[in-house]
Amino acid sequence: MSSPSPTLFEEREGPVLVLTLNRPAKANAMNQALHDEFVQKLDSAKNDAGVRAVVLAAAGDRVFSAGADLKEFAELEHGKGSRKRRALLMRTLNAALDFPKPLLAAVQGKALGAGCMLALLADEVIMADTAEFGMPEIKHNIPTPIGIVILAARGGMSIARRMVQDGAPVDAKQAFAAGLADVLVDSSALKLKSMERATAFAALFGSSFEANKRFMNGGLRNALQAAAAEADRLQLLHEG
Repeated sequence: MSSPSPTLFEEREGPVLVLTLNRPAKANAMNQALHDEFVQKLDSAKNDAGVRAVVLAAAGDRVFSAGADLKEFAELEHGKGSRKRRALLMRTLNAALDFPKPLLAAVQGKALGAGCMLALLADEVIMADTAEFGMPEIKHNIPTPIGIVILAARGGMSIARRMVQDGAPVDAKQAFAAGLADVLVDSSALKLKSMERATAFAALFGSSFEANKRFMNGGLRNALQAAAAEADRLQLLHEG
């Protein structure tokens, strides 16, 4: 009997570790297993001297990640389920922020909600021309302080306001123009370009990269903690 496929597929290409979100039948939605594997694999990569850069990719052609797996905790009371998903998300986002080596996101399709947040926390975002970013929470009457902080850090408050208050996605050209993506390529060239960029990062002095990253992400990490606290506060108000 074959074993089930991992939710996060791992492969090595020289000094580059490629982690692939591997739930294409579920639009690569982020469930607890995926969160757990992501954090564990980044922790292992951090301590593996042979890994000098990591690329985060996704299985399938249409969706990088549809965001949180809302069905996983559907049996819990609404507030408990939301708090559980938020705790998992924050652990994953902090793991990405604190990862001392280059972390790149290769975005081939729709990156929505939590999937968008995770991709935008990468040190470099390589985006296919067929991809898009979206923060549709407002369409479900869900405020998103965490998403606002990440969008504003990447592209400024103007694009953050547009995406979270309107809920409409932005296509690859718009994302690139706003600074949400660092490299824009034809979809057929995404993997090659991602590996090219990761290999270039892998050749850098790791200690200097780590020091720079820690300094640059310090304020963002604090802002994310405040945003998570605000999300908790807003949820308590809603429940009350």
